[in-house]
Amino acid sequence: MNRWLEKINDLKSWQVACAFAVIGLAVFFSGLANPFQNDDTFQIVNNPPVHSIKNFPQFFQAGTYWDGQRLTGSYYRPMMTTAFSLIYTLFGAHPVAFHVVQLSLYIASAFLLYLVFKRFLKPAAALLLSLLFLVHPLNSQIVYSIATMQDVLFFFFGILALYLLMRSDLVKSLWAVSACLLLSLLSKEAGFVFIIVSLLYLFWFNKERILAFLGVTAVPVIIYLALRSHAVGLGSKQLAAPIDNVSLAGRLLTAPSIVEFYITKFTFPWKLASTYYWVYPKFTLTQTVLPLVVDLIAAGLIVYAGLLIRRKHPKTDFRVFSFFAAWTVLGVILYLQIVPLDMTVCETWFYFSVAGLLGMIGVALRSVKLRVAPAWLLVPVVVLLCILGIRSAFRGTDYRSQFILAQHDVAASPGDYSAMISISQHLIDQGNFKEAAAYAQRSIDIYPAVSNYNLLGVSLEQSGDYPGAAKAYNTALKYNNLSTVYENLGLILVVYSDPSTTSRFFQKALSVYPHDYKLWVYLAIFEGAKGSPDNAKAAIQNAMKYGAVPQLLYADIMTNQPFALPLLGKSLVVR
Repeated sequence: MNRWLEKINDLKSWQVACAFAVIGLAVFFSGLANPFQNDDTFQIVNNPPVHSIKNFPQFFQAGTYWDGQRLTGSYYRPMMTTAFSLIYTLFGAHPVAFHVVQLSLYIASAFLLYLVFKRFLKPAAALLLSLLFLVHPLNSQIVYSIATMQDVLFFFFGILALYLLMRSDLVKSLWAVSACLLLSLLSKEAGFVFIIVSLLYLFWFNKERILAFLGVTAVPVIIYLALRSHAVGLGSKQLAAPIDNVSLAGRLLTAPSIVEFYITKFTFPWKLASTYYWVYPKFTLTQTVLPLVVDLIAAGLIVYAGLLIRRKHPKTDFRVFSFFAAWTVLGVILYLQIVPLDMTVCETWFYFSVAGLLGMIGVALRSVKLRVAPAWLLVPVVVLLCILGIRSAFRGTDYRSQFILAQHDVAASPGDYSAMISISQHLIDQGNFKEAAAYAQRSIDIYPAVSNYNLLGVSLEQSGDYPGAAKAYNTALKYNNLSTVYENLGLILVVYSDPSTTSRFFQKALSVYPHDYKLWVYLAIFEGAKGSPDNAKAAIQNAMKYGAVPQLLYADIMTNQPFALPLLGKSLVVR
């Protein structure tokens, strides 16, 4: 056993890197063929600028979503969009390529964490802890969900910056650190935590370079803030979760359950979901006090371990423990809903803190008096790695389709209104409109939004309840002016509304989306049906500028030929 421990300690970095690549591929292979899902539709598949890397300047000037005419949204992730575009340009719309790149970055990040750990811990401990980071199911969403490319990029560039900071004491090396920190920020605003962690490292281990670091790091911070301010603003945010409607006091009362969630999922990662939306705005025993007790026990163990290390170990060990403890706490504080976010919790949000927590555990274990030789711990650790790796591999099967993932998410997170939206969409595609409407309504009851009201409208429309569908679409537009909703509502109004109401609708809709060819087609049909051929011709000509209009429809309108269109169960005569 001791010989095995010695061999692990003697491993070269390239050997460790190969081991990480093999283990990472073996664990996460189950997810490499999974399709595009959820946000991938608007950020990749139906996002024309992303389809060519030549458009990369646009990625730094706007959000990540395609609304039918332009990049929009409040999330500023230009590095993620650039990565999507580069992969799409090279490999096309093949999700395998996206998964492979994402897994490669994830494995590389775990290896860089190993190099960071090795500066403070013995090589064997650094290896085993970083392998835990690699295979832990709580991190698996980072690999399986293409939309979390932002997280793997932000961590990769951030941990690379920290490693470079530790590797060299030269001031000129800070420019490489600064460049990596800028790329981390451009991947996700959470990159600021790596700047703080870097400062903490210098404070405890290399105070002489703090001023130089602050001076050099000011450059990426200024560049990032300037780019973000121009693109989406500094404080812009889309409301997307029940917790957005809760007061600060209510969010603080929810905070103990948030911390408890991460503690319990880290120690027992069984029921996992993409998103969680619970809120506990009132003080209760089960939702406030009990989670707070769990949190205080965890905090007490950390403090106790710190005091033990300070009393029985060199000062350097206490500094290392404090460094990783601060790393862990910093990542948690960021997501305590002091500022409301787009979910209550998300497993990917603990990704940064998992690394700090494992480092803290590695230092704390030095204070434990073992009754067996350290080498004998290899067996239970390897067993634990296998168990966690198998759990992560099985998690990949949940992502086989958006519908399967949504079913698993609702089972693990009953308040997941977004998963109910996915289920409703699947049921619509299957022609089960009654059940689709029920899921859309369940989603609305949890958190009303444009997407669930739109699906409710589609379900009712397909069921023949056109007044109900129009009402649902109009309500959807109160939450967001999506072009899809305007198109859905426009078609109904053409057939089932009075001319004055329909005219006002198209005037408004086309002022918002002047390049939406479907709206122009519907307007042409409407004008033709009410006997205004000149207006119909003008509308259909505009439609031809912006999309693929059926040639027969275009020819009939332009030549004043009367014809009948069966729309929504009604025959509409266009003259």
